[in-house]
Amino acid sequence: MNKLLFSGALMALALSNGLHAQDNILDARTNYGVGDVVTVTGVVTSDDNLGSVRYLQDATAGIALYPGGDWGDWDATPAIGDSLTVTGEITEYNGLLEVGPNLTAVVFEGAGTLPEPMVIGAADMDESLEGQLVRVNGATFPLAGLEITGNNTYDFTADGQTGIMYVRTSNSLVGETLTGCAVDLIGIVSQFSFDGTGGYQLLPRGPVDLLPASGICYTSPVVQSNMTTSGFTLSWSTDLASDGIVEYGLTEDLGMTASGASGTTDHSVDLTGLEAGKIYFARAISSLPDGESAASPIRPYATVSNSSGAIHVYFNGPVNTAVATVEEAQSLGVDMNDTVAAWITSAQHTLDVAAYNFNDQTLEDAFETAANNGVQIRWIYEGQNANVGLSNLPESVVTHARTDGQGSGMHNKFIVGDAEYPESAFVLTGSTNLTTGNLVQDLNNAIVFEDQSLARAYTMEFNEMWGADGMMPDAANAKFGPDKTWNTPVDFLVGGVPVELYFSPSDGTTNAIREEIEAADSEFEFALLALTRDDLGDAIAQLGESFFVNPIGAIEQVNTTGSEYENLLSSGVQVYHHNISDDLHHKYAIVDHASPSNDPVVITGSHNWSSSAENVNDENTVIVHDARVANLYHQEFQGILIALGVIASVEDETGTPICTVFPNPAHGNLSIRWESTAVPGELVLRDLAGREVLRSMLGNSITRIPLDGVASGVYTAAVDGQGLPTRIVVE
Repeated sequence: MNKLLFSGALMALALSNGLHAQDNILDARTNYGVGDVVTVTGVVTSDDNLGSVRYLQDATAGIALYPGGDWGDWDATPAIGDSLTVTGEITEYNGLLEVGPNLTAVVFEGAGTLPEPMVIGAADMDESLEGQLVRVNGATFPLAGLEITGNNTYDFTADGQTGIMYVRTSNSLVGETLTGCAVDLIGIVSQFSFDGTGGYQLLPRGPVDLLPASGICYTSPVVQSNMTTSGFTLSWSTDLASDGIVEYGLTEDLGMTASGASGTTDHSVDLTGLEAGKIYFARAISSLPDGESAASPIRPYATVSNSSGAIHVYFNGPVNTAVATVEEAQSLGVDMNDTVAAWITSAQHTLDVAAYNFNDQTLEDAFETAANNGVQIRWIYEGQNANVGLSNLPESVVTHARTDGQGSGMHNKFIVGDAEYPESAFVLTGSTNLTTGNLVQDLNNAIVFEDQSLARAYTMEFNEMWGADGMMPDAANAKFGPDKTWNTPVDFLVGGVPVELYFSPSDGTTNAIREEIEAADSEFEFALLALTRDDLGDAIAQLGESFFVNPIGAIEQVNTTGSEYENLLSSGVQVYHHNISDDLHHKYAIVDHASPSNDPVVITGSHNWSSSAENVNDENTVIVHDARVANLYHQEFQGILIALGVIASVEDETGTPICTVFPNPAHGNLSIRWESTAVPGELVLRDLAGREVLRSMLGNSITRIPLDGVASGVYTAAVDGQGLPTRIVVE
């Protein structure tokens, strides 16, 4: 039964508001604007995989239909293949032209004929194709092998062109592994752009829209290992036994070839005779006996550099050096800008700066000194911000802004010095903006890598946003946000320390963060300005449910839309609101800091744990696999918890911690982390009258003790025979 909610009165109202009877969708798209009421007829090409939005297409064009919620006001929810006649107001949402949410009539006309997807190139998506069903043949995914998560974008390539696939949380692709097969990729062209230009992306309607396009598939991504100054190994696997080779070179033209074993599904190829500190491009090719083959995307890979490889870590907030293992963390306090300035003036040849905001006088003086010393300085900044310090720099400093107004925009905070000189190359990154407020007041971290390979990778990212590799930017060629591609190496060996590098939104940063959360074996600590990603919040909550790991964290922004703070609390995660006057501006996490055999890790950079950071902003993230660096960040994290008053310390007569007890106040469970080198004893809880109410043997790392039967009140906690008691509160 057709349901036509379009009475005479509604018709009169619609006509008074500019209703137009249309012959086709193209007419509606091109001849009428936002606010006009139109009537269009076509065939539905999408379903719930794309949420409540439906796409309608006729022989001329396609357009989105948005009901404003679900389709409960109509006879049925439109399904793929339904023929509809729809009347409603034209609106625009972040560049996407829609009919709705003010729909005044939806008429189900019966079954229609689905249009054949138009075959296009990966880079052909534009306004003329918006809303239409298309097909890109022979697409491959650089992030193959990762789990697909919702509200994420994924780059794909085909015939040397690059496009973007977007997957909503409602899509049945969520939870699937991003295929390593070449596929014919089908979907609907959509748009998401704050300024209405660019941002075109392909929306697949579930796994059915990824059609295998070759007889052989990659069952793993290409992995780099055995990195040295003169070479590395590339490994991958395929579903069928095949011959594997690697084509490689210093540019994407490649030109050189190395071979591996024949007739195998597990491939490994050694590249030798390479130069130190260089970035090479390579792709794997697997061939079957009948001549059919499959190639991985061309990706960049770095050799080990001849730089010192030193890694320096700085904080401006208090640190708890009592828990230091290798070295004491540096709390620079109000002098962090002096240290950053010293790195700036250490550059002898070049400085590339990507800074969200800049206004610090000490750094202004440092950049002026560097410029006067002949250092060539290029600067990328976010055009929505004041960046008042830029006007005080010498004229020789060349600047270039991101001006599209999307999200936080160019949100990076990195400085690259002397990238072409191994003896002085460095990268300075972390959470701090180049503002006095961030450097002196808000809690932030900075990390510096003395490494040419890493510096060259950051320079590649800088040049993509700069639009050129020289001193002058090329605005026509510059790419920001979703327009960027994954064109930098991931893996580096810096002074023997494995370091991973991710730039957003092209490199799958959130996936990388989530994998590290899920890999935690014993400890997980996090200090974040914001946490609004459901998948990351869920991963932390699930970690806490494992009983082997007790996640503990601090978040600054707990009342923002989509904050995971309350969800974590309700899941039993020990998470605290940083409600001290200055902002906690960090974006870091620490994994297994006290377990050297479990691969201690630090995640840090500019990337807030949000969808804007993942999909829109320009961000950088480093993942450092090193026990020393993890302990340095742990010292700072302990400083945060002490400032919040949420941990207590059982200490010996010299003030050295024997164990830390948290949370304080405690509710339901008490966790004890053993800090001493002595053999753990028993924790004894006594009330203020000295009566023992609980006794439990401690382990070498974290012991979680249920407080069943312990009444609310104030108690002392001590380790029998070791140290002095400390006071805790049970709620």
